[in-house]
Amino acid sequence: MDPIAIIKADRIDARKIQDPNADICFLALASADGAASVRTLVVRDIVDRSIRLFINSTSPKWQLLKNGAKYELLLWYPTQQKQFRVQGATNMVEPQEVKTNWFRRPRGSKQLDYVYKEFAPQSSEIASRDVLVDEIKRIKQSYKSDDMLPPDEATGVELIADRIEMLDLNREDRIHDRRLFLHDGTAWQQKFLIP
Repeated sequence: MDPIAIIKADRIDARKIQDPNADICFLALASADGAASVRTLVVRDIVDRSIRLFINSTSPKWQLLKNGAKYELLLWYPTQQKQFRVQGATNMVEPQEVKTNWFRRPRGSKQLDYVYKEFAPQSSEIASRDVLVDEIKRIKQSYKSDDMLPPDEATGVELIADRIEMLDLNREDRIHDRRLFLHDGTAWQQKFLIP
């Protein structure tokens, strides 16, 4: 059984019923000194064993990933009562693929990339939200949407799964289905766990 195929099918079903989490994930990272952090991100694509996320290289999360931080990605589809916890290796997405996909992003996301490039890195402290709103206004006035090109800071990461834990809470008998999938380099191996 291929857990990535299950995730893809569940994501399609979640989109059909407008699950608010259909296109998001929760990425947990641990720094070298063990400090944990979690953030919500958009899942851009799922290909083979990898879940692709596009991020900005000014982001603290990028620095952690670039420096080899361990991760766990959580996918939670509340309408289906299903959870997937994903671990594995990381790989950088090819720059050309990032740039091609950047043009599909919403205008507001593109404008934020320009804020990171021209004003301040992601997660920088500012005096108020109004400062950010004013900077977005400046970006809107300075650039027509069609004239915006992907900045060099726009990048992406592939989270290559080698461990996936699935928890299905949507069971009539209330005996949750919990499984562990491990990739041995060739195929997925499945184990059943007590929930």
